[in-house]
Amino acid sequence: MGGSERMLEPGQYSEWRRRIVRWGMRPLFRATSLRPGPTGRLSDGNIHRILICRPNHRLGNLLLLTPLVTEIQRLFPDADIDIVLAGEHVAELFRAFPNVKHIYNLSRRMVRHPVALARTMLQLRQAHYDLAIDPCETSQSGRLLVGVAKPEHALGPPRDRSAEQPDPTWMQHAPAHMAQWPVHMLRMATQPASPLREYPPLDIRLSTDERQRGRAVLDRMLHAKGKQPGTVVGVFAEATGAKVYGSDWWRRFIRTLQAEHPGAAIVEIAPPDGRPRLAMDLPSFSSPSPREVAAVIANMTCFVSADCGVMHLASASGAPTIGLFSVTEVSKYAPYGRGSRAIDTNGKSPEDVARIMGGLTGLFAVADAPAVREAPSATPDPDSPAR
Repeated sequence: MGGSERMLEPGQYSEWRRRIVRWGMRPLFRATSLRPGPTGRLSDGNIHRILICRPNHRLGNLLLLTPLVTEIQRLFPDADIDIVLAGEHVAELFRAFPNVKHIYNLSRRMVRHPVALARTMLQLRQAHYDLAIDPCETSQSGRLLVGVAKPEHALGPPRDRSAEQPDPTWMQHAPAHMAQWPVHMLRMATQPASPLREYPPLDIRLSTDERQRGRAVLDRMLHAKGKQPGTVVGVFAEATGAKVYGSDWWRRFIRTLQAEHPGAAIVEIAPPDGRPRLAMDLPSFSSPSPREVAAVIANMTCFVSADCGVMHLASASGAPTIGLFSVTEVSKYAPYGRGSRAIDTNGKSPEDVARIMGGLTGLFAVADAPAVREAPSATPDPDSPAR
């Protein structure tokens, strides 16, 4: 069959794979059907061990869990939390959460490691969890593992929606954002009548020591380039698939920033392979450790990236983050809190986006602003009522 007769576009292969896996696992899904418990049923007194099932290796997807972990600690301060995830260097994202006791780190291709998968399933069954949470609507493996654990209570999104089976009330009023609706789901199962609260931001809880070491790394990079700027803007020029902006786009964007804000320094965060994507002689930093990267970003004035895991990492570091969106849904993935914003770049030139960014953040108003400064808005307090 010739290339002109290609049956499926690249993005369709994953969708068909998910459908085949869903069809093959349908008997197991029926046996482990998740139904959110009645609202108000869960209470601090009967929840002591909690399991979160998100067997995924993507950095962004795992960072989107941090608001849920924060909310669990607020609602169940004495409960222990275990998390199922996948991939290297991602367990450290939850290292600073004192209630997180154990990480089940599965292989990215768990079906190719049946012995390890069976061992984890046995451990989940023997742990006797009071509550297990499936935070992702499209994850077949997450739902299966929650069912295997056989918790006393299970929370998760409804499956196989149809007109005959409409969404439950809590889903009809749930926020669209992927980091917020699991928090909403948990609140509806515990304190449905309590006042509305702001949703916790993404946060990996960098320590003071981590931030200081990140500051030292950033200072060395800038000093090596002979720079002592008042404003430091971080950029990440990589993304997956259609979300990526080309090198030429980024060069035009950066040149506009440099022309309009000559006192600002631009620092490139490179992917874990250590190879900068922009040939512009910029200071650059790379590390396989997400926490080390976040510690450097935390000391920047602001950070800009396409919608990707590093965008969420920057937001979770506490730095004001500008997310660039052209194909994915802003309502589901936009960075939020602590001065973070999203820009829909459709129909806009790189020069337009650079000028919009400066106006949104207000971070370039003072040319001699300190290199490390507080975000324009304070971190929302999860215990304070929403404004």
